[in-house]
Amino acid sequence: MKVKSIIINICIGLILCSAFIISCSEDEDSQPIITNVRVTVKDSTITAGEFNLVVAIQGSGLEGVQKVLFNDVEANLKPVYVTSTNIICPIPDSPPGELLNKITVVTSSGKSASYDFTVILPEPVVSGVYNELAAPGAENRVLGNYFYFVSKVLVGDQEAQITKVNATEITFTMPSGDPTGKTVTVISAGGTATSTFILNSASIGNMVNFDIPATGWGSDVCWGSAERVDPANSDLEVLSGRYTMIRQSNLPKSGWQDNWVISTCGFDFGLPAASHATKMFKFEHYVVETWKAGYYEIMIKSDGVEYRYLFKPWDSEAYRASGYATSGWRTAYIPLSEFKSAAGGQIADISKINDFQFIFKTPDAAIDNFYTAADNFRIVDK
Repeated sequence: MKVKSIIINICIGLILCSAFIISCSEDEDSQPIITNVRVTVKDSTITAGEFNLVVAIQGSGLEGVQKVLFNDVEANLKPVYVTSTNIICPIPDSPPGELLNKITVVTSSGKSASYDFTVILPEPVVSGVYNELAAPGAENRVLGNYFYFVSKVLVGDQEAQITKVNATEITFTMPSGDPTGKTVTVISAGGTATSTFILNSASIGNMVNFDIPATGWGSDVCWGSAERVDPANSDLEVLSGRYTMIRQSNLPKSGWQDNWVISTCGFDFGLPAASHATKMFKFEHYVVETWKAGYYEIMIKSDGVEYRYLFKPWDSEAYRASGYATSGWRTAYIPLSEFKSAAGGQIADISKINDFQFIFKTPDAAIDNFYTAADNFRIVDK
């Protein structure tokens, strides 16, 4: 019995020792080493790559790697693509918090290795500004995408003061000097982008601005009794002369109210011949009361055919829950190709446009309060 007990104790000791050795083996990963990085579609070593490019990180001791970082952004790593000599993964499509220009691999026990590698950031895209008619000294925003590590915003050749940046917006202060006709440029780690539009150019492609007559007899519009506000009587910041406004409580459920309409009739706007494909419809709007229902129907008649667009910015993922309001005047950007006829057609030649209508409608629900102003309806180059 004593011998049997000794044997049992020895066996237990061997088992515990084996478990300890296995445990130590699991805790102690191999030291990872990165020797090169290549693209997976061909055997070519690279030192830089763009978002979403699938690369093969090669070396030795990589089987224990649990995390791969490009700069400080973790890649989507699948264990099936991790071997002792290769790790296959895409470059993350998120901007880094810090530009380290490194790939770093980390094992479960914390061992790591790094390799010099540059993630090529996308060039910035400038799609618009919050207010194309913002005055010198006013706060404004560049709108677009890929605003990563922005170093400068230029209005013309003047540098603007940047106050806030995220991936899709840059808040800045309009520099001193007349901005008329100037472009906006963004300089970032990904490159440089300059706007195709120019600032303070509401007179270009003008259709209706309530200061220049849009009728043959000198009236600002042909018909419709939506309020027009003179600068001297304005409760809102004056943007550029007179503007139209609806400020009303208890708006009924309706498809038509004359005091919600401004319209021209049979007027030659003098627009040069061009297709819808190259043009943008713009206007400035100021939404004071949060807007959650109803829409502006914008009608443009060309060569006898009516083309319509429903302007309801609240009906989007960004604003559907909270409602839509603006921070002062905001420029609306609508590709002219979005205006469609009843048959689905588009405006072939803008020189044949001879009528314009802007009407608010509430076909689905009554509205408690509505307070929105609009001005400077125009068609310009994209």
